[in-house]
Amino acid sequence: MSDSSATDPPDPLGALDDYASGVMPDAEAEAFEEQLFARAARAEAPEATFMETLRRAAEWIQTRRGSFEVGSTRAEVDHLLASGARITYMDFGDCTKPVDIPPLDPKLDFFIYRVGVDLRAEDYDTIDVVVETDRGEYIKTFRDVRYDAADGAFYGICEGPLAEISFRRGTAISKVMIGRGTERRHVATLETRPMASSR
Repeated sequence: MSDSSATDPPDPLGALDDYASGVMPDAEAEAFEEQLFARAARAEAPEATFMETLRRAAEWIQTRRGSFEVGSTRAEVDHLLASGARITYMDFGDCTKPVDIPPLDPKLDFFIYRVGVDLRAEDYDTIDVVVETDRGEYIKTFRDVRYDAADGAFYGICEGPLAEISFRRGTAISKVMIGRGTERRHVATLETRPMASSR
């Protein structure tokens, strides 16, 4: 039996991935497994804890959304709307005017929105959406965004609490960018603004 007090591998997460995916040679895998289980029993295998947490998170996302992809189809939206979950749905229109977001129910499961920008006739490899504040401060980039092939619209599905945080923080400017190779072109801009509570 191998010495369980052996030092950790230089790249614990990489070694665990090699072991789990079957890339690691059998002889090395057997020794690695013994060492991993010994370290895990002593709560000294954070990479194993990380992988288990990641697995559970992936399963949770799969049950909630069914996809890791950015952007959804109308069919996926309709499926969720029929699920019985607590949902607010908004059509943001075609990006020609700002959209006011009302306060959301704190018990909301999902906030779903449609953005009517049809890019089916455009020539591109990728679609990215760059989100900034109204002062031009960078917030986030959504990469390789999907749209619905039937109507060309973007559908976003956001967890309720996350939507409340994201849309209530202030005015946001979302720039739709299309790219081919190293070239990128700005084709649409969506402005969302938090609506004041009537309370």
